Amino acid sequence: MANFSCRPKAYVSFQVRISPELKEELARKSFEAGVSQASIVIAALRHYLDSGLTPQEDEDASGEKTDSQS
Repeated sequence: MANFSCRPKAYVSFQVRISPELKEELARKSFEAGVSQASIVIAALRHYLDSGLTPQEDEDASGEKTDSQS
């Protein structure tokens, strides 16, 4: 009989494209805080998902140009 586990995998990897400036800022924050870049991204993504904002609402709130304003 096969041994099947119902536990989910602990980690999943995916890639995203970010600006060089954002990557530099992430690296700097990681170094200053003494935490991994992955942990910062995970915390930021969790915060964003918990906030319930959509990308459009988030850009509007930050004052950045949105695609419809280009």
